[in-house]
Amino acid sequence: MKRIISKLFLVFIFILNLFFMQCYAQSMNITSVVFDDSASFLALNTFDNFDTAFSPKPQLTVDEVNKIAYFDLQPALINGSAKDYVIDSDNIIEVHVTQISRMPDIVRVSLNYSDNFSPSDIGLKKLNNTLFVTFERPKPTNYYFQEVYKESGTNPLYENINIHRKLYQSKNTIGEINSAFVSNANQNSQNILATKALMLRSKYYIDSVTLKGTTPIIHGIGTYTLAKPVHLANPSRLVLDINNAVVNPVLRNKDIALGTDVLRIGQFNSSTARIVIKTPNPEKYIPVIYDDTQKLAILNTKTTSPLNLYFSTVNMIGVTSEKGDKFNYSMKLAFSNPLIFGVSRTSDKFELYLYNVDNYYSGAIKSELRKTPFETLEMTDIKNGGAKFSLPVKSGYEADVYLGSNGKTLRIKLHIPSEYKPVVENVEQEIKVTPVTLPAVTKRKHDGKRYVVIDAGHGGTDYGALRNGINEKDITLDVSKRVEKMLRNKGYVVSMTRTNDTYVSLKDRVAISERVNPDIFVSIHVNSSNSDSPTGLETHYYKDNSLLLAKCIHAAMLNNVKSKDRGLFKSRFYVINHTTAPAVLAEIGFISNAWERGQLVTEARKNATAKAIVEGIDDYFRRK
Repeated sequence: MKRIISKLFLVFIFILNLFFMQCYAQSMNITSVVFDDSASFLALNTFDNFDTAFSPKPQLTVDEVNKIAYFDLQPALINGSAKDYVIDSDNIIEVHVTQISRMPDIVRVSLNYSDNFSPSDIGLKKLNNTLFVTFERPKPTNYYFQEVYKESGTNPLYENINIHRKLYQSKNTIGEINSAFVSNANQNSQNILATKALMLRSKYYIDSVTLKGTTPIIHGIGTYTLAKPVHLANPSRLVLDINNAVVNPVLRNKDIALGTDVLRIGQFNSSTARIVIKTPNPEKYIPVIYDDTQKLAILNTKTTSPLNLYFSTVNMIGVTSEKGDKFNYSMKLAFSNPLIFGVSRTSDKFELYLYNVDNYYSGAIKSELRKTPFETLEMTDIKNGGAKFSLPVKSGYEADVYLGSNGKTLRIKLHIPSEYKPVVENVEQEIKVTPVTLPAVTKRKHDGKRYVVIDAGHGGTDYGALRNGINEKDITLDVSKRVEKMLRNKGYVVSMTRTNDTYVSLKDRVAISERVNPDIFVSIHVNSSNSDSPTGLETHYYKDNSLLLAKCIHAAMLNNVKSKDRGLFKSRFYVINHTTAPAVLAEIGFISNAWERGQLVTEARKNATAKAIVEGIDDYFRRK
């Protein structure tokens, strides 16, 4: 009898564990929902979350009597308001994305369809950090891009999309949006229907303005497309229009002080919001675009650091040139995490300020863009972090900017007037090679000692990743000093790229290593993510001569540090790409995860990490 009771108790505990695992599994956070009528799909954008998995697998349920089809995403959370779409089409009548349950977290996507539609055509596809709900046979094959900056064309773009999103705001707000965006609307029912109406392609409702210091941050509902900034005189001012947008009446034509300058937002016409900053120097202000395209900052580049606008840095992981026809070209930039960037335009230059970019690869970019109109692109570092890409342009050139749905991909489209001959038709020209002087290399004596460079990531004005007052730069310096001490005690000759809280550029870090001419180079960093769930250890290498070192250090970290194994990565980080010696970059944990952040600042974790790196270095030289 006791055995039976014991077995039943174990079964009960097992079932209870399964229940709690499901209830407390990391939920997929849905940050925004975008309906694209022309491509017949719904895009559900999510945070960068490597641990998300559906349990159970989504299953379509069809109610043929009421003509309703739905499926559940579990675990999932809507990070904001539920989304309802009322559609005037031959197939789909309504689409609803709602949170139907908490604990467990369940989001339901339901469709009310017509007689002409077959529910078997409904599909769910995942592309990177976006889920696509498809309603037709065509499937999405690339990122969904939102046009965030537009120079081509002088009139707002209209499109017969016959769709309306019901916003969960006050009745006055709904009426304001409806009157601006819908004609001949039928408002007899609770839902606002657009019946054969011309609706604006992009809808944006400017809801509020906050100040971060003297930087105005504009908050809204929907997505925006900025027009080309204009500088006007008498009085001197910057004018920035947002087409297809409505301004909250409470905000209209009220002065907001930006130090000695003044900002004012008005409704220029029924479909254009106008932002005006009265200032003697309009060129110093740059619009800063966030990855959700619902928030917009206007940065004073002369007095304000962009470091206050973001919390984590990203790396450029790819560049692609694309040719549409002989007068239209695009370049696509891909990044490791969502990008925050600014746009500036003068008569002879188009400029992108990639504010939170930590690493980019100018050589690879130049190689990819050769023989395209982008080959004259100039790339420079921004003093306080980030990079500026400047493209010289001739009169009549127009540039449009598109942002991928997950904020990680940027597409710049260049329109060339027909009077200019395309660059790709130029004849091959001789390329003159300019000699480059390399830094002096220290010639070491054959003393039998091992020379190591330890690179503590970030420093000074470059804080690295930030969470709850904890800075990446402090953790990396602390761990690096522990590694230095342990290595010296073992007889290694150790050089540090920094020994205190000072800023050292990536180029200077490489130059330090090249002067030392070490046996190995080890860079120490702390990881971060937009999601708070990822944890774990990563080791990055780039050159083949660095693989053994990466394997040894990574294995030692797994043996000494209690955290998830996220693996080895071949990555083109600047410092491990440009150093001559075998080089690795160790990501020793996630500052964005509350539990691991707490671990990273403890003596035990920092000692274990330093000990692991030293053991990995020892193992490398034993194997070599």
